[in-house]
Amino acid sequence: MFWAREIAGWALVLFAVYLLRWGLLFVMDLQTPRIVEAAVVVFAGLGVLRAGIMLVRISTAARICQLDRK
Repeated sequence: MFWAREIAGWALVLFAVYLLRWGLLFVMDLQTPRIVEAAVVVFAGLGVLRAGIMLVRISTAARICQLDRK
């Protein structure tokens, strides 16, 4: 069960990196930089990143607690 949480957490982290890159591309567009849209995407990416890191932390802590019982 811990591995499922950890894989889901890393998947969320990768998706957050993708969202942050997408927001950066919005800003770096030389023809029409879209600042407001980039801010929305980056804000969502930071929320997803926080959730992914939390899942990884929880699964790591649960695995350590399970090893401590043995």
